Amino acid sequence: MPIVFVHGVNNRKSDEYRDNVVGRNEFLKEIVGPALGMSPQTLSIENPYWGDDGAQFAWNMAVLPDAEESYEKFGAGGNVEAFGRTVELISKSSQISGGVVDRARLNFAETVDLLYGAALAGVSKPEDANDIAKSYLLAVEYVASKPDLSWLKDATDDNFADLVNYYVNKNVGDEHFGAGGLLGQLKEGLSRLVNAIPDVSTELVGRLARKKLNTTVTRFAGDAFVYLAKRGEPGNEGPIVKAVLAGLKLANDAKNAKDDKLIVIAHSFGGEIMYDILTKYWPDLKVDCLITVGSQVGLFEEMKLYLASDKTIPSHYPDGKVPMPKNLARWLNVFDMNDVLSYRASPVFEGVQDFAYDTGYSTLQAHGGYFLRPSFYVRLAARLSK
Repeated sequence: MPIVFVHGVNNRKSDEYRDNVVGRNEFLKEIVGPALGMSPQTLSIENPYWGDDGAQFAWNMAVLPDAEESYEKFGAGGNVEAFGRTVELISKSSQISGGVVDRARLNFAETVDLLYGAALAGVSKPEDANDIAKSYLLAVEYVASKPDLSWLKDATDDNFADLVNYYVNKNVGDEHFGAGGLLGQLKEGLSRLVNAIPDVSTELVGRLARKKLNTTVTRFAGDAFVYLAKRGEPGNEGPIVKAVLAGLKLANDAKNAKDDKLIVIAHSFGGEIMYDILTKYWPDLKVDCLITVGSQVGLFEEMKLYLASDKTIPSHYPDGKVPMPKNLARWLNVFDMNDVLSYRASPVFEGVQDFAYDTGYSTLQAHGGYFLRPSFYVRLAARLSK
């Protein structure tokens, strides 16, 4: 059962992009694959990359205000008025009063999920990501067993990773995961959580957060504009469409009599690209399940921006919806209330199921946070197995 992951905007080839692919692939293999009846060794995953065909900025986004520079004021008020404090943009996962262990005592399952997610964010080798995925599944079993957590009374932010590793993997042994690598990854993840607590009282933190969000939104808009201007027509596709079509073709060709299903996961603007492909560029491609995550696919149909958009629907607002593509058997759409770039799809399209998922991040980080939470893969596996 091949899986195709279509990324969204603001992705460029970098160490971070490559690490994200490595981590995501291993979690899909270890957690989602078995739910689909596929072994981790045989699950085929395609990750078509189109980022280099997105927006290019001739002045390297020089138009963005620099958070560390001063500018002439436009009337009364200082920088606080000009930029606004954006304390709410700091990751909720880093707002841990008293530290990681204090949060664990309040919500152990949530904190363990954050720990493994932080560990996953730093992997660059498939074997490391695979170890984290396998250990996370053991952690899920451990939490589900309603264990005695009295050991938390002796936990500190320094030894929390050691204790989690001991109690979760004590029946396996760290050598199962290779030369102590897993414990090292968990310790690095813990360090990221502990050190993520910023001094939110400073104005500079707010301004830097504002600039990072501004950069994300700018590249989002740029990639979307480039796609719409250069996507081309069926038979004369633009470079972004060609790149995704190539990945889909590889996955589709990998199907066989025993494994004839195709799953597509589309993050962010990848949802819009897939909708165009399903309705116009490859209407004969049969997709068993499309999962749009943090996507704007419904918003773009509200604006009638697809090649297949019919301006007569709805004929009498708010009654009437756009039929789901005939070549699509099932469609799941996932959004986070804190992700300002994610939208519902069910009010616009027939047949789609909307699901809310709390990434645990706030506005600044929620859009890219779905695939950094191990629990996301567990819930995806559960939904796909139904």
